[in-house]
Amino acid sequence: MAPSPNHKTPAHFNPLDIDLLSRNLREEMDARPRTSLDSVKSFPGAGLYALYYTGDLKLYERLRDADVPIYVGRAQAGSSSYGEPPNESESKLYKRITDHRKSINEAKNLNASHFDVRYLVLDDVWVILGERALLRTYRPVLWNSLMTGFGSNHPGGGRKNGRSVWDSIHPGRKRAATLLCNRRYSLPEMDQLIADAIGISFQEEGDQREQALTELRNRPVKTIWRQPDKSEDSILVFREDVFVEENNRFGVDVSGVEWVRVDSMETTTTEMAASDASEH
Repeated sequence: MAPSPNHKTPAHFNPLDIDLLSRNLREEMDARPRTSLDSVKSFPGAGLYALYYTGDLKLYERLRDADVPIYVGRAQAGSSSYGEPPNESESKLYKRITDHRKSINEAKNLNASHFDVRYLVLDDVWVILGERALLRTYRPVLWNSLMTGFGSNHPGGGRKNGRSVWDSIHPGRKRAATLLCNRRYSLPEMDQLIADAIGISFQEEGDQREQALTELRNRPVKTIWRQPDKSEDSILVFREDVFVEENNRFGVDVSGVEWVRVDSMETTTTEMAASDASEH
């Protein structure tokens, strides 16, 4: 290879660099037509999709006319233990989209007609890397990064499992009806977190946006309650007034719940708090 004009070693080009891949996927996704979520027709294949909010909830009003996704999801075609190629005729991505459409329609303050969707049909080899790239380029993607719980599996553990942020803001799913309030956030704290995250979504790329993202991820969060240690039976409540108020808001009777008030304060970060509800 010939030396560069300044006689320095040329930079190594990686065609799978995450930043380059992010730009390519964003350009391709943005070029796809947006379709109303309630009118998507069946199609074969696996891949990626993005949801866009178009409704009238004040909480999301800045997203209404913007090309900023509220959620990024994926579906894989699957693999064979014999190394055979997956059946790409199956409608894996379409099924995933319709499963999430059902969740949206279960919420009391949402409707699938208030969402658009874009999707990319991809080979499995690109799906995981592609999802990571889209989450990186659109960050923070609200329902993936902060309002976790939308794409998670049914929570186990009975009433000792906390309600996700998503189910707290959008109550109505049967699977969350009897769960205790979120472990970390009150409703006003959730509203502020969402407003701040949406604000960052509209900032120009650069050092200032990266700094805002870092501060958001590391923001201290005060625990409301948590599950007991293995040697204990009663849940531990750190913010008693918030615990009672939030459960009353959901109509959850805590009179039969064994809990102990803890006078000390327990804190975590926004990023760690999001792990209360895992995606996919």
